[in-house]
Amino acid sequence: MRRFPLVLAVSVFLAVPGFAQKCSEQFIRSNISSKAPDQKLVTSDSYFFSGALDKPIIGVPSTPESKKADEKISKNDKYEPTVERVVVAPSGDMAYAYGTEHVSYDEVPDSKHVNFTAAFLMVWRVADGTCKIAASMYEPEGEK
Repeated sequence: MRRFPLVLAVSVFLAVPGFAQKCSEQFIRSNISSKAPDQKLVTSDSYFFSGALDKPIIGVPSTPESKKADEKISKNDKYEPTVERVVVAPSGDMAYAYGTEHVSYDEVPDSKHVNFTAAFLMVWRVADGTCKIAASMYEPEGEK
């Protein structure tokens, strides 16, 4: 008889479809950090664009275009995001977040220091059982 409550609790947890799959404000805020996103949290068909690129990157970001952009940045890079708002659909299957991110790094090979703030917009959706980044755009604020 003691096992009945445990079996019932496990059955209810497993019976709720998509229980662990939904996007939440807390999950999104905790995964917008000062480092590159974990590739497990990016959809395979993701869309990424920033003012540092000539064209958007579609798909997993290990394309020649993303490698070319990464080569310009030294190890002295720093990213400080400030999330201003997260909006999650009532169903929890999609969300968006926006804010700003202060970026600084030294360009290679001349060690020129680059320092700016970019506005960002990210779209999240449930894919493969987890809330993941489906699209993100970054644009420097002010004059270029």
